[in-house]
Amino acid sequence: MVESVPQPSAQSALLPLPDDGDHDRNVHFLFTAPSSYFLPSLATTNPVTFDPTTTNFGLIPQPYDSESSLYRRDDTGLPPTDWQRFTHHLSALNNNTPANTSYHILYLARHGQGYHNLAESYYGAQAWDCYWAQLEGDPDSSITWADAHLSKLGQQQARAQSRFWTHQLEAEKMPSPSTWFVSPMERACKTAEITFEPLVRDGSLRGTWSPVVKELLRETNGVHTCDRRSRRSSIAERYSGYEIEKGFTEEDELWDPVYRETEAAHTYRASLLLDDILRQSKKLGDHSYISLTAHGGMINAILSAVGHRRFTVKVGSAIAVIVKAETREGKRGHRDFEKGKTKPECVDDPLKAGLPGYKSLKDYVDEVEASVEPG
Repeated sequence: MVESVPQPSAQSALLPLPDDGDHDRNVHFLFTAPSSYFLPSLATTNPVTFDPTTTNFGLIPQPYDSESSLYRRDDTGLPPTDWQRFTHHLSALNNNTPANTSYHILYLARHGQGYHNLAESYYGAQAWDCYWAQLEGDPDSSITWADAHLSKLGQQQARAQSRFWTHQLEAEKMPSPSTWFVSPMERACKTAEITFEPLVRDGSLRGTWSPVVKELLRETNGVHTCDRRSRRSSIAERYSGYEIEKGFTEEDELWDPVYRETEAAHTYRASLLLDDILRQSKKLGDHSYISLTAHGGMINAILSAVGHRRFTVKVGSAIAVIVKAETREGKRGHRDFEKGKTKPECVDDPLKAGLPGYKSLKDYVDEVEASVEPG
């Protein structure tokens, strides 16, 4: 059971909370992550080989106690799918718990490949962390990674996720999210757009698709320019159909060029994020299925906040997690954290870093992007 994270920045004093008086901030939640419902919760599931597209989003087929009240066949004569049986079970859980307890499914999607991912692959992690990640982009080409954009492969990965969602909704009868949230970073906003807008056009998604841009959902903060967000006005112009939460500042006032956010601070931020989302979702009513499009570090922070085992989601992939939330009176305890790490010292000359066989980052990126097939 996870109610708070270890006390370890004045960083937490800067953590943003939306200026919205329509929900009660004088409550927070105790989160737990029941195991045995989804494959990523099992110690036997390898994050490297796990693929949601071949495992029904990782849902583990099993009998449920609530099945006696579930219809055996729908109007087509077909038996209920595993997702229909699980959805019925989740409803039964929520209908038979104390008033202060609720169960939720988090669809956690990691953005598609960005140009920062390509740059790190080319230069190597050590040279990237100690030098290149602090730059705005490649000084010898037009490739940039400040608030990194999706690469061609990243866009293709998002389109593949869109087709997968269509299959899940139509064939597996998986519930569509009732609320959507997205990180303010460009790569996450674009991934959500490519993934879900086609489902809106073809009518696969129920309700109105209006994702909320949340500051707390951003990637591990500091030092790396790929994790410094764009101006609010730029995000609003590029994604006019997105709702930007109240209190979202024009400039990125949180990114620190010197210190990198610690894991403990990031987990605490994830707890605040979930508190805020559930408070707002409860106010809106239907809140069982929640979509969050974010980042690898952010997803790990969310998993840590709810007591789930660490599970690294691959770029352009996603997992589903069941979360039990118990309401607790009062605000979540304030935490102060030590300043994070500064950039590491370079072991070798970063200007000489690069994959063998390529003259430059641009040569590498051009070859990778030329291999990306349309679709």
